[in-house]
Amino acid sequence: MSLFDTVFAYNTLVVLAGTMLLGVAAGITGTFLLLRGRALAGDVIGHAALPGVAIAFLVYSMVAPGAGKSLPVMLLGGAISSGLGMLSVLWLRRVARLPEDAVLAIVLSTFFGAGVVIMPIVQASPTGSQAGLPGFIFGQAASIRQADVMLLGSIAIVTIVTAMMLLKEWTLMCFDEGLATVLGYPVRLLDLLLMSLVVAVCVAGMQSVGLLLIVALLIIPASAARYWSDSIRPNIWISAAIGAISAGLGSLASAIVPKLSTGAIIVVVAAAMLAFSVVVGRRHGWLVTRWSGRQDLPSI
Repeated sequence: MSLFDTVFAYNTLVVLAGTMLLGVAAGITGTFLLLRGRALAGDVIGHAALPGVAIAFLVYSMVAPGAGKSLPVMLLGGAISSGLGMLSVLWLRRVARLPEDAVLAIVLSTFFGAGVVIMPIVQASPTGSQAGLPGFIFGQAASIRQADVMLLGSIAIVTIVTAMMLLKEWTLMCFDEGLATVLGYPVRLLDLLLMSLVVAVCVAGMQSVGLLLIVALLIIPASAARYWSDSIRPNIWISAAIGAISAGLGSLASAIVPKLSTGAIIVVVAAAMLAFSVVVGRRHGWLVTRWSGRQDLPSI
């Protein structure tokens, strides 16, 4: 098969569309996640999905013996488990009065440990070989179908609309939560909406980049965008563009080169775009700061 036929094959185009839509959604949500100071929250939510996926498979195999796996059921289980992980983070932050990094470490290790405990039970079941848990962990973009693209498109649209509607509120919450509370904004509800969107993106991305790598697609494009603009609105669109381009180039590379992991190469491309931004970014790139004498990018 020629390069042209490979690139424009139906399955390649479907995977390309699905991953690029995921890149857009991840880039937008990742912008607010980074500004909120929760870069590892996506990692926690992704890892927390593992026990839900495994339990969902076991429950479905008992309800419908011999039916194999059901992707919607497993994704639903992952969403529920990720939601519980997210709620655990929010609850521990507000009630247990533990440091942010300690909360994230506790929830991540607990949920992922539970998933690791349940995985051998899944593999030992009569239909355990059909569970495809490694695909959820490391990603299996080749399995993306047209229905998955529609789902990812819906998530991308919801992400864009929500971000535009709550831009002022989320921006204030990210930069000054205390002021947002004093002004009467429902900070807890806004925080819950943001984290719910992160859960949706993480669960949708499990099939393409895997739960271990989805955090990279959330954080790397948003980090790269900060080297091109200091304004929140341009940052959102630049991050979305970087996420889409990284996903698109990674998917094409995976289609052209046999046995190249799509999720892994997407992350590598995103990291390369971050490195490029660090060097030549027009606002805080190394070359610009060196030539103009401006200070480096402040931490957040």
